[in-house]
Amino acid sequence: MYRSFSIQILLAFFLTQGPIARAQRPLFGVYLATGTIKCTPARGPSRLISRYDWLYPGDRLSLLDNISQITLFGRDTTYVCLHGKGTYTIDQIKKMQHTCVRDTLLIRYLSLTWAEVIQPVPAASHASTALVLAPRANYATSIDSVKFTWHQVSWARKYFLRLRDPDGQLCYDSTLTDTQAVIHFPRSAGSAGNTRSAGSAGNTRSSGSAGNIYTWTLDLVSQSGRLQFADSNHIVLVNESATLPHLPPILPDSIGGIAIILQQIEQYENAGCTKRAAQLLLQLTADFPQDAALDKMYTDFRRRNAL
Repeated sequence: MYRSFSIQILLAFFLTQGPIARAQRPLFGVYLATGTIKCTPARGPSRLISRYDWLYPGDRLSLLDNISQITLFGRDTTYVCLHGKGTYTIDQIKKMQHTCVRDTLLIRYLSLTWAEVIQPVPAASHASTALVLAPRANYATSIDSVKFTWHQVSWARKYFLRLRDPDGQLCYDSTLTDTQAVIHFPRSAGSAGNTRSAGSAGNTRSSGSAGNIYTWTLDLVSQSGRLQFADSNHIVLVNESATLPHLPPILPDSIGGIAIILQQIEQYENAGCTKRAAQLLLQLTADFPQDAALDKMYTDFRRRNAL
């Protein structure tokens, strides 16, 4: 009887004090914080707020000086800014007018940040119908090499990969047994003196940049030696020194912080200025080593650009 009563006491304690507080899902994440800001939770001691912190139901936020400023973002990638001295409950913050994030890459960053604390719903799996995995169709890059990867075909004995330069001359011609290959462009390929409009080959990018267009084809060699077409597309080799000065200015997102850098990275990548985009993103991960979302974005960037 005494033991049963003790178990009930312990169970009540954990339900009201222990795991339930940690099991709660956060309502807001801290994007920016300056000044002295304190959070008083519904249970437990108060703590100072900084970037990467999370706010939960029942929390109370206190901005303790006139220079205090905090930007909070919700799971729907909207945000709200608080300035100066003041005390706010989470319910009050929920009822405030929130601003929508405009930039697509920043939305991805905030979504990845949420994924670190909330288990995301698994995305539906869609089997790829394309044979070549990388580079993607109409790929534009300023890096002087590209890594090709493709699905293995069970009946294929070999793979025949060819790359032609803007004049139609073969610059890579190899028969492979593996399902990947790294191709290096000729050293003079990225020179500004020999550029063609990316749109002339049906490039779907809207960057307006000019570059040399390389066409690739992948054929399969069957067990009998018969050659069969598999896939083809083209790569635009961009000259950064000629492209970067002509990119339009970016309209900064009002959320501030690293938003403008993320916007620049997206613009550079879309324009095919892969080197510059990679440098900015790598520097950003170095500046914010605790940011798992940035690390994930850098990993995705490398995979997307076959680096």
